[in-house]
Amino acid sequence: MTFCEKCDQIPEIAPSEGRLYLWPPVAHTTGKILANIKKLGHSAEKSASVATLYLDYVRPGLRPLIDAISENLLPEEIADTKALIMAGSMEPQLDDIARVTSLGAIRAQIGAEWLGDMLRENRLKSVFQPIFAAENITKPYAHECLIRGTDKTGNVITPDKLFGAAQSADLLFQLDRAARAANVRNAHEAGISGNLFINFTPSSIYDPDSCLRTTIDVVSECGLDRNKVVFEVIETEKVRSIEHLGAILKSYRDSGFRVALDDVGSGYSTLNMLPQLQPDIIKIDRNLIDHVDQDKYKQAIVSKLIDLAKQLDIDVVAEGIERQGELDFLTDYGVDYVQGYLLGRPNAVPFAGGA
Repeated sequence: MTFCEKCDQIPEIAPSEGRLYLWPPVAHTTGKILANIKKLGHSAEKSASVATLYLDYVRPGLRPLIDAISENLLPEEIADTKALIMAGSMEPQLDDIARVTSLGAIRAQIGAEWLGDMLRENRLKSVFQPIFAAENITKPYAHECLIRGTDKTGNVITPDKLFGAAQSADLLFQLDRAARAANVRNAHEAGISGNLFINFTPSSIYDPDSCLRTTIDVVSECGLDRNKVVFEVIETEKVRSIEHLGAILKSYRDSGFRVALDDVGSGYSTLNMLPQLQPDIIKIDRNLIDHVDQDKYKQAIVSKLIDLAKQLDIDVVAEGIERQGELDFLTDYGVDYVQGYLLGRPNAVPFAGGA
C-alpha cells in the first residue's frame, strides 16, 4: 500500500518569483483578460509551445495581478479559465498537467494561505461528543471526534470555515486527511479508550488504498483497537458515486474498522445506498429527530428506519436529540444509540464516565 501524494503533501501556493499561465475557455474571455492586463500596465505573452497566455510576477504582487485579471470576468469564466503557476520562467511539462487548476482556485488558494500554514503547523484540535447506548445514558458507548482549527493566536476556527476554504482552494484532500489523523491522535491523547467515530468526506479520497494509508498508520501508532474505530461518512446525501464510496468502505472494513453512514433518511438516495454499502451503523438525519415525538409523519419514517435497520443487522444512532420527549420516543421505539445536546455537548474533555 502506497501513500497518496495529493493527500499527504501541502502544496506551496506560489514561489516568490514565477510565471502565471492561463488557458481561457474562449476567445471572448481571452480578450477581456488581455484588456484587464493592459489596463494594469502589464503585458501578456503567448507561449510558443502551447496555446496559452503567460505573465511573469514577483510576490507579493501576485494577488493584485490575479484580481486585476479577474475584473469583469463572469464567475463561469473565472472557473473555466485554467491556470498554472511555474517557478521562474519555466514552461509547463507533461508532469505539470496534474497541477493545472482554475483561475478561481488559485485566487482562493492565495486567500487561504492561512489554511496551508495551519496544516503545516498542525494546528488542528478536537472536541468530543458522547454517544450513549439507549438503555444506559450514564456511560458513553462512544465519542464522535469533531475537528476544529486554531489561528496563530489560539482563536478557534470553525469547521464550516475550514472546509469552505479547503473546498474553494482545492485543499479538501489535505484537510480531510489531516483532520482524520488529528482526531485519532487527539482522542488517544485525551485518554479515550472506547469507541471512536471519525468523520470523513468521500469526495476527498481518490484511491482508498493510498489515500487512507496515513490514517490507518496513525491508528496503529496510537495502539487503538481497530474494531473500536468507526469511520463515518458525512454529507452522505451528496455522494455522487456509490461504487466509489463502496470501495472506500470496503478498504476500511478490510483493514478491520467499522463504517457508518450519516444523515440517513434525508432523501431517497441514502436509503437506496443501504443494500449496496451495507454499513455497520446508520445515523438518522437530525431533521427527522427534531420534535419527532410531536410529528406523526416523522414518527412513521423514523420507526420504519429503525425496523429496517434491525432486519438488516445495522445499528442505529439517533443524533441531534435536544428534548426529553425526543429521547423518550426513540427509546420506546428501540433505537440502539442516542446523541445530542440533551445528553452531552462537544467538549475538549471527554464525557466523564469513560469510553
